[in-house]
Amino acid sequence: MISNTGLATNILKTLETSSSVGMFARDTGGCLISRLGLSRSKDESREISIAELSESALFYFSAPFLAKGNANLFSKMYDVKKDLFTSNIKNLKNIEPNNLKKIKLGKFGQIISTFSIVLPAVFAIAPIRNYVTLSETGKNKFVSVVGLQDKDKKDKQRKKGLKKSKNLLKNLGIIAGTVLCATAGILALSNNKKVYKTLEPIIDKTIKHFDFTKSGDLELLHYGALIYPVSIASYFYASRDKYEVMENARRFSITVPLLFFGEKLIQNPIHKYLNKKFNTNIFDKNGVKPYKELLKLPKNKQKSALKAKNWAYGLTFFINTMAIAGAVALLNRIETKRNYEKEHKYLASNDRYKFIKSNYLAKFPNIDEFMPNIKNN
Repeated sequence: MISNTGLATNILKTLETSSSVGMFARDTGGCLISRLGLSRSKDESREISIAELSESALFYFSAPFLAKGNANLFSKMYDVKKDLFTSNIKNLKNIEPNNLKKIKLGKFGQIISTFSIVLPAVFAIAPIRNYVTLSETGKNKFVSVVGLQDKDKKDKQRKKGLKKSKNLLKNLGIIAGTVLCATAGILALSNNKKVYKTLEPIIDKTIKHFDFTKSGDLELLHYGALIYPVSIASYFYASRDKYEVMENARRFSITVPLLFFGEKLIQNPIHKYLNKKFNTNIFDKNGVKPYKELLKLPKNKQKSALKAKNWAYGLTFFINTMAIAGAVALLNRIETKRNYEKEHKYLASNDRYKFIKSNYLAKFPNIDEFMPNIKNN
């Protein structure tokens, strides 16, 4: 693909310039494909597919869709032109105070109403994944899902798990509804000048930090400050045993920082090397040049520059997604199996020792001297 300069450029420049598309591709390449390739059972493959596809649908498609829909709703509600409503508040000059107030209230309503739906839905993903597995297989432990032990057949535990999941989903729905009602109440009360003056600092800060792009796309701050923390909390909340807790801890401690900062750490040496190899100008004292700059170059320099850039960005993307995520998945697979087998080997040996000692101590008072290996294994 990278040898086809035009096709590769069109694909890779989209990943570089669009937060949602880029993050979706990173998650798909890093979390879905790599983890599926290293899954340990059909049950785990199903769980990975449910979780990752649901996250992608919510993070990168549903959230922008809701943001755009709410933009239309609040621009009509406050009778504000959509172009003004979707523009960055800093770029609005010479706006009449009353109209500025309407724009601020509309933006605040858009942000809160969008995330009051998205965040509870994000938190529900891992519990829903567990619910599906429990319903289909009766497995309520992570080690059963990944094939390290047989499923737990306790019907009471299964019913308890299903009831817990249903209650959680019900509570998340109540939270979403409550926040939406509270938002409507705040917007209604803000018609009063005194109330609005009290709430204005909160409204301004909310817009400053969490406003959407003009096209309704999400910014990295939305992911870093809202979506990913809720998603991570969901996975830990839904962890079914200590082995799943440890796998989540390893995965998130490595992949989340790399998702936000890894590309910059990885891309500089790669771009620098290929810049020299292809004798182009994709890297200079200011750092890595984006596609939009390279596409402005004269035709005689553009082709070689884009070829070098495609290889550099493609390799950066691969390392920061599939390679690292695959390494983390492999590490989790090895460590979980090692720890599980080590613990259960010890427990089996210890149980065997206790059984022999309790049954034969009367006949063999010095049994400890003859079973050091059993006792100390």
